[in-house]
Amino acid sequence: MLAASFIAFFSSNQFALLKLAFGFYDPFSITQYRMSRLSDEEYKTAIEQSLEEGDISDAQSLVDFARENGRELPTELVERTQENPFEFGLRNTLDLVNGARTGEMTSMASAGGVLAADYVGVGDVRDILIQGNNLVQGESYDKITLGFALVGAATSATIAAASAGTFITSGAATPVTGPALALATTIDNGASIVKNANKMRKLSKPLVKQITRISTNLVNVEPLKKALTRVSLPLPKWPSLTSVRNSLDNLDWHDLAKGDFSRLKKPLSEMMPTNMGDVETALKGVVRTDELENAKILAKSVGGIVAAGDVKTAFRAMEYADDAKDLSRFQKLAASMKGKTSAAIRVLGKGAIKLGKLFYRVIIILIAVLGWVLGALWFLYSMVRFSYRMVRRVRGVT
Repeated sequence: MLAASFIAFFSSNQFALLKLAFGFYDPFSITQYRMSRLSDEEYKTAIEQSLEEGDISDAQSLVDFARENGRELPTELVERTQENPFEFGLRNTLDLVNGARTGEMTSMASAGGVLAADYVGVGDVRDILIQGNNLVQGESYDKITLGFALVGAATSATIAAASAGTFITSGAATPVTGPALALATTIDNGASIVKNANKMRKLSKPLVKQITRISTNLVNVEPLKKALTRVSLPLPKWPSLTSVRNSLDNLDWHDLAKGDFSRLKKPLSEMMPTNMGDVETALKGVVRTDELENAKILAKSVGGIVAAGDVKTAFRAMEYADDAKDLSRFQKLAASMKGKTSAAIRVLGKGAIKLGKLFYRVIIILIAVLGWVLGALWFLYSMVRFSYRMVRRVRGVT
């Protein structure tokens, strides 16, 4: 009887819940459990929605999840998630260039272009000029866009100076080390994602409140007025054909998805030349140092999600995270689930990192398991005691 109940338990959903109980704080365990409980129809619906939005990679990840969990999908639906390399390259290259040129995000590829423009600094300069002029003229302006464009401009200057091997701090030339450059890139990616997630209205309400407070306290208005007279947006011009060809030949979409835009630096710098050293000098005193650290901490958290997962995962996480603690949990999930994290968040939302109502089911199963263990121990004790008495009785008879 004990063996039968033991086998029945381990082959049931209750055992999956028990495993979750021991990993209740691990976002990866939570996501794995929830994805395993989705029905065939739920997977079909999620894949259809991804395809309607033109998000082929999420659709492909959802197909993988479905197969891993033994779900049946229509062959026609699976075929629609497949894309040949030529179609993929053409669609994404056009969106990438358009995003870099206009600063508008219409797809994840165009988002890569926008982030690449921020990486070389021109995107941040564009936003500083637009929102900064609105501020000094007493017009409505976007506090988050201005604040994190200033953060991005500062880190872009560090990245740009790395090519020369130094960056300027308090008037002294200081070597740029590998770790310093990696940190600047992480913060730059994070600041750009915060800024652009806000433009797309993809920030959760709690994050909007926190980031608005940081951004409002970040800007010194009087120095900004002076800086705006010394900063200008470069006139766009076409990069050399050689530069474009070399960049496209060496273009790695995986690197772009991970926030590495270094291979696009040369053509973008030629197309929209911006001297970030001059920009950094012009913006001196515009940003309050104490609040800048808070902004960098937040940007670093978001950039960490990019490093652990990819750019799209960071955008999705910003929709559901309430604070830095949630961002850290999304980063932990991305570190385990990699490129499939975005698809999981698409379907589960905050349920990818929080137990929610599952907490009560986990407690119930723990109580049930404890009861089973105690019952089994009592049964074994009773059997041993009964056997002992029987042996004594038999010996007494003989």
